Amino acid sequence: MDKLLTPKDAAERLAVSPKSIRAWLRQGKLRGVRAGRLWRIRERDLEAFLDPVRHALETAPEDDEPWTEEDKKAVAEAERAIAQGKTKPWEQVKRELGYEA
Repeated sequence: MDKLLTPKDAAERLAVSPKSIRAWLRQGKLRGVRAGRLWRIRERDLEAFLDPVRHALETAPEDDEPWTEEDKKAVAEAERAIAQGKTKPWEQVKRELGYEA
């Protein structure tokens, strides 16, 4: 079972004020459990908050459509191109598409 932290404990770990922690909890930026007026934060939720990629993956809605074979093939081809250095820098792509002058 995860250890539950108070907003003060979490604030000390992040070097911010408990007020910031409570604001992030209310805004849904940081996951927590509320019991009456008291907030508690699981250690894993605090770690996820610190790792935005993991947090995004954990909180993303489920994809309702499975990947098709065509999708899987396109992803595999893109991964091979990236691994072989055959991709263009984003700035070059934007220029070629006319997004930059």
